[in-house]
Order: sequence, then C-alpha cells, then structure tokens
Amino acid sequence: MASSNPRTLRIRNRAKKVRDEESVSPLIAEACAGIDELLQAAEAGESLEGLCTVQTRKLELKPREYGPKEVRAVRMKLKASQALLARFMGVNTKTVSSWEQGRRKAPPMARRYLDDLVDIPVFWATRTGSGVKVK
Repeated sequence: MASSNPRTLRIRNRAKKVRDEESVSPLIAEACAGIDELLQAAEAGESLEGLCTVQTRKLELKPREYGPKEVRAVRMKLKASQALLARFMGVNTKTVSSWEQGRRKAPPMARRYLDDLVDIPVFWATRTGSGVKVK
C-alpha cells in the first residue's frame, strides 16, 4: 500500500497512539490498529479489499484407498503387529486381520487414520515411543 493512502495513514496514526498509550511493541500496535480498521470498515459495509489477504485452498479430504496389500505395507513400515496397530487405531485385532486378508474393506475413518500414520509419522513415533519413520 502507498504511504499516502488515507487508510494506511489512519492505521499508522492509530498504531502510534496504541504504542504510546499501551507501551506495546510497534508490531503489536500496528496489528491492533489494523484490526481496528478492519472492524470499522466491516461494520460500515466498506470494501475490505486491500485490508486483508484472503487465501483459498483446495483440500483433498477424501482418504486414500487401502486394500489388503496397502494396509499390511503400512503396518510393516511401522514395524507393528496386527494387535499393536489395532490397539493404536481403537479396533479389534480381527478387524486389522480382515482388512489385510481382504475380507473387509477399511472404512473411511480408518483410512484417514492410516493416511495420517503414513503422512505424519510423528503420530506413531510419539504415541508408541518408537523411532520408526514412515516414508
């Protein structure tokens, strides 16, 4: 933003006032002043363009598919028994066995958990105390 912009000048003046009155750092004062300006603009129905940055992200929230081979591969990478993986995931050992044998398909919530174990191995390592890293 240009320094001659009236909104920018208001924020800077408000930041100086906040800094002087509240004895806060310049960064905190400017953040507070910016938030005040944003709220005032929103309440007045003004355009918020230029006041804040809006980012849009596309999230892929559908869990990956895990067939028998994939479930077993995750378990092997974790160096876990079926019983340990089952206990960790909150299911019965027979359930993990049936996923690995293809008798039952892992439900979406279990697949999401498997995704997290693969993508964020610190979950497994922290909770089990293992040094296993999943790639």
